[in-house]
Amino acid sequence: IPYIISACLSPLLGRVVDNYGKRAYIATLSPILLIIVHLLLAVSSVTPEVPLAGQGISYSAFAAVLWPSVPLVVEKRLVGLAYGVITSVQNLGLASFPLIIAQIYADSDNEYIPNVEYFFVSLACLGTIVGIYLCYYDAQNDNIFNRAKAPEDDDEYDVGLSGAHHISDGPQGRGTSKGSFSVAETQYLAQQKKGQ
Repeated sequence: IPYIISACLSPLLGRVVDNYGKRAYIATLSPILLIIVHLLLAVSSVTPEVPLAGQGISYSAFAAVLWPSVPLVVEKRLVGLAYGVITSVQNLGLASFPLIIAQIYADSDNEYIPNVEYFFVSLACLGTIVGIYLCYYDAQNDNIFNRAKAPEDDDEYDVGLSGAHHISDGPQGRGTSKGSFSVAETQYLAQQKKGQ
């Protein structure tokens, strides 16, 4: 159920994020939804289809904000490395968590509920804490995650950066200041300009 919902909703939620932003807020709300989902599975007698649908919505929302956020905060020349690190961390989790869950299951007299679900709740709580920090970070850095458009899509952004980086020749030999700048890259360029 979660994967079918995620497969169907992810493109739609990605479009919503492109239009309305709110990446940091969604990255905080997704693990909060997972806390509810796993608590329902751990302690209630609700049919599992409802929490599993919530899990699919949470996964979709988180994926819709995680991957597109990378170029917003990582220097353009390091975006590939950043995606590689995220993928490595994800695969490390996919490799190690089944082993942890198997141990919890074995230590719980071969009962999945509630201890395994409590483990997932603890991970979702950690995700919520990270999301809250992300909202704080975002507020301190010009709301780069929560704005609807990437800064390079704003005319104001282009004007502000036009003198801060090398103007390259476009396809017709005309100078262009349009580029993909992350917060880190913009701050670096501003520091370099001050030092000149």
